[in-house]
Amino acid sequence: QVTLLFTRRRRNPVSWLIRWMKPRSRIALALSSHVIIAIGDTCYEANMLTGVRKGPRADILKGQTIVRERVHYVPDLAAGIAFLESQLCTYVPTAPGWVPGPLRPLACAVLLMIHNNYDFGGALGLGLAPGENWADPSKWFCYELAGAFFNACGRNVFDELERICETALLAISPSC
Repeated sequence: QVTLLFTRRRRNPVSWLIRWMKPRSRIALALSSHVIIAIGDTCYEANMLTGVRKGPRADILKGQTIVRERVHYVPDLAAGIAFLESQLCTYVPTAPGWVPGPLRPLACAVLLMIHNNYDFGGALGLGLAPGENWADPSKWFCYELAGAFFNACGRNVFDELERICETALLAISPSC
C-alpha cells in the first residue's frame, strides 16, 4: 500500500504560484502544490531544490501542511520502489575554487538546483513547456513522478494524458 500526501506550504509564493498554474477549475486554486509518495515511513518526492529525493517521513514533511491523503493499492510495489530508487538525484555539487569560503554552501545549493532532475517547466505550467512529455525520465515535477510511479507499479492510468496534476492523481481509484 502507498499513500499520496498532497501538501502545500503556507506563506510560500512558489506554492501559491503552482496552485494557481494547476487549478482544479477556472475559479478554484488547486488544493495542493506538492505531492509526496509515502511507503511506510519512507517518502519520495521531486523537490525544486534537490531534485528527486528519499527520506524519512518526518524530514520530508518539515514545513509542509498535508491537505489530503490518499491510500492506494498497487499490483507491483517492488517495481515501483525500484523505479523511484532509479530516479533519485545523484548530482553532488562542488563549489568552484574561486568562490570564497563563506559562500561555498550557497554556491553548492545553487549548483544543485541548476543540475538536479527537477522539471521546472512542468511545475510552472503549460505555458512554459507546451508539448512536453510528462514521462520524460530525465526530469520530474512531483505530480509527474507520482504518475510515473503508478505506471511502474502496473497501474497505467495516465497513458492518455499530456500532463499530470493534482486532479489526475485524485481521480484514480485507490484499489487495483
